[in-house]
Amino acid sequence: MNIAPPPADRAGRLAALRARIRALEGRPGELERPPVRLGPAVDPLLPGDGLCRPALHELAGPAATLFALAIAKAALDRPGLLLWCLDEATVATHGIPWPPGLAARGLDPGRLVLVRAPDARATAWAMEEALSSPAVAVVVGELARADLGLGRRLQLASERGGGLGLLLRPGPRDGEPSAARSRWWVTPLPSTDRSSRLRLELWRVKGGAEAVVEVVVDERTLALAAAPPLADPAARPPRPADRLAAAG
Repeated sequence: MNIAPPPADRAGRLAALRARIRALEGRPGELERPPVRLGPAVDPLLPGDGLCRPALHELAGPAATLFALAIAKAALDRPGLLLWCLDEATVATHGIPWPPGLAARGLDPGRLVLVRAPDARATAWAMEEALSSPAVAVVVGELARADLGLGRRLQLASERGGGLGLLLRPGPRDGEPSAARSRWWVTPLPSTDRSSRLRLELWRVKGGAEAVVEVVVDERTLALAAAPPLADPAARPPRPADRLAAAG
């Protein structure tokens, strides 16, 4: 008599099969690091049931910073530092991430290193160097432009170091080629309580399909969950989530 394995065992076998397929396809780097788990609202949208690591991912849109914080928090499930790289022009416009604000949301300020570079070129260099280091778990870099060549260098650096790279892009969405494994457009939505509600548009992902999901972000833990239906969509305007937990 055949007895079906319990759900947890089936999930484990499925994950092992996917890992074996990736290895046969010549992508052993992905086999060495489990993906970043973002929760049941987001993980099923992604190949491998999570955000690929080591890899570079691009986030843009008016609420991209909040999504980056949520991803960074989840990616710190492994030892290592969180480096946040930005240049003087970005600091003048948006300020810098505020360590006490990040600590209130569960991000250890002892693992945070802020890299304040003079210009975009120095920011890109700092990102590449940091991603190459196995001592770094996550690198967040704010760059207005990142051509295909830079994206490829950042992706290769991520593969060398084993960490996660998050490229924050201000301004409108562009259709230029990118080496990022996934590209997201993030916007704030109205909410009826104190949580932040986001619309996540996955508009490019290697090995997967486009998708859109609405999530709420826990104010204390930065955890993502599926957004419940709104009783009154006009009850509360969107939160200014782009620089949440940032000063300036």
